[in-house]
Amino acid sequence: MKGNLRDFSGTQILNLVSLAKKSGTLGVDRKDGKANLTFREGKLIFAAIGDADGSLASVLSRDGRISREQAAALAKRAEKTGDKQIGLLLIQKGYVTQADIVRSIKKHALAAVNQFASWKEGMFAFDGTSLPDTSRITVPLDLENIIIQIARVQKRDEQLEEEIPSLDVNLKFVERPTVALKDLQLSKDEWRVLKFIKPDNTVRMIANSLNMNEKQIRRVVGSLREAGLVALTQARQREKLSPDERHQKRALVGRLINHLQGIGAE
Repeated sequence: MKGNLRDFSGTQILNLVSLAKKSGTLGVDRKDGKANLTFREGKLIFAAIGDADGSLASVLSRDGRISREQAAALAKRAEKTGDKQIGLLLIQKGYVTQADIVRSIKKHALAAVNQFASWKEGMFAFDGTSLPDTSRITVPLDLENIIIQIARVQKRDEQLEEEIPSLDVNLKFVERPTVALKDLQLSKDEWRVLKFIKPDNTVRMIANSLNMNEKQIRRVVGSLREAGLVALTQARQREKLSPDERHQKRALVGRLINHLQGIGAE
């Protein structure tokens, strides 16, 4: 099985591997990175993608369970002993538990699968004879529910592209929010976007200021719209207002922003 992701989506490939209960490694080669996803009887057991090589030291460091310095030292030691011995050492020393290791590996694998499923191009090939070295720690991960969740997110992204076809529009606060502001439980990114809502800022300008890509900003704006907090308006030239009108408008926007910031978590 080989081809280009332009012709077969990541979810289609994962679904085929899962349904056929295939074993082996799916290798993907792209201009900006590579990936290797290994399966046993249709379950994901190992993932290396981009600069996340899937080693235990890398996985634990990315999950914040050990420091980068510790990870670097453990990576050198793992070259001789392997990940399983490193895992036993960390457990014995009390740095992590077995459950911590399993959770971190699953978290890494899930992130890798989601990243792979978002790729739209790249050459791939499935090698049914390639499996991880026996020194690796493998944690089987069922793909069925993951594929369903990925498909839902992708469908939602497609809907958001239809709802917000252009990022060259403005956001404004809804005068009468449909939810009580004190009951809001917004994400960090949602609070960040709220703080950048100003009459002259387009959605694209907000995304650039916060270093968000188009997909990320659409997801945040979509959530804020669903919460009844903001609405889209056409970008337009600055209004010619009298000094009193400008002062009143700035005061209104300032009160809304201050109120939101006052109840939001940094």
